Amino acid sequence: MMAAKTSKSSPVVAAVVRSTIRGLGRLSLPNARRLGRGIGALLWRVPNQFRDASLRNVRRCFPELGEEDQRRIVRVSLISTGLNVVEAGAMFHGSAEQLQELEEEVVGSDILDAAVARGRGVLALGPHLGNWEYLSHAIARGWGLVGLYRPPRIAELDTYLRQSRERLGTEMLPATGSGLRRLVRVLKEGGVVGILPDQEPLKGAGVFAPFFGVSALTMTLVGSLVRRFDAAVVIGWAERTESGRFRIHIEKGPAGLGDPDPVRAATRLNLGVEQCVRKTPEQYTWSYRRFRTRPGEELAARAAGSDSTGPTTAAG
Repeated sequence: MMAAKTSKSSPVVAAVVRSTIRGLGRLSLPNARRLGRGIGALLWRVPNQFRDASLRNVRRCFPELGEEDQRRIVRVSLISTGLNVVEAGAMFHGSAEQLQELEEEVVGSDILDAAVARGRGVLALGPHLGNWEYLSHAIARGWGLVGLYRPPRIAELDTYLRQSRERLGTEMLPATGSGLRRLVRVLKEGGVVGILPDQEPLKGAGVFAPFFGVSALTMTLVGSLVRRFDAAVVIGWAERTESGRFRIHIEKGPAGLGDPDPVRAATRLNLGVEQCVRKTPEQYTWSYRRFRTRPGEELAARAAGSDSTGPTTAAG
C-alpha cells in the first residue's frame, strides 16, 4: 500500500539535529517561540526555497485573493513553520504534564468518541496544519494512537525520532510491510491510527486528484483502508491560539473516502484537507512542495511549450 523510502547514512548531521532539538527543549517555551518567530521572519525577508515554494503554492490555491492577502498568508505561515521547528524541543522532550498544560480546549471530542465506539477502527487524519506533533500527543492522551510514518532520509535519526514520539504513549509504525501488518491488527482491534493525508506518496502509492483545484499526487492508502475495514475517519489539527496554547479541532472525515474509484476517493480526501486549511490558512505549511510531482500530460504540454516559448519553471 505504500512504498519504502530510501534513507542514507549521515551520522554527523543526525548528531547536530539531535543536539539542536535537545537544546531547544532546555529553553523555556516563550523563549523558544521568540526564536521561532525570528526564524520565520528571516524566512520571509531573505530569498529562499521555503518562501519561494510558499508563494507559488498560495498563488495556485488562492488565485481569487489579491497579492497583498496572498503575501500575508505566506508571511504568517513561515512564522508558523518557525514555531513548529522550535516547538519540537517541547514536543520531543517535554513532560506529559507540561504538554497537557498547553491544551486550551478540544473541539469535537464527541466525534472521536463516537468513531471509537463503532468498534471498526478509526483513521485519524492530521494534515500539515498547526502543530501536528501536538495533535498526536492530544489524541494519544485521550484515545490512544498508533501513528504511521515514513522513515527519515537520515537513517541515524530514525530511532531518535521514533522514541521521542513514543515516549508518552504513541506507537509509531514504519510504512513497511511489517508496519502495515501491525496497522491492520490495530484497526481490527478498534484502535486509532494516525496518518498525514497531505504527504506526497511515493511511486505507485498514489493518484492525481485536485487539491484547491490543482492536480496533486495523493495517497490511496486511506481509501484502501476505509474500503477494506469500514473504518471511521476523523480529521483534526492543533491550532495555535493567541494565548500560546493549542485548540484541538476534530471533525468527521468527508463522505466518499471509500469510493471504489481511487481518483474519486482521493478527491474526497483532498477536499477534507482543503476544508480544514481554509479555516486557518496561515497555519498551513505552504512551503511543503505539495505539487512537486506533475501529471504526465502536464509535463508533455510543458515540454511542448518550452520548444516554442523557452524554459518553464519548476513546480512547488
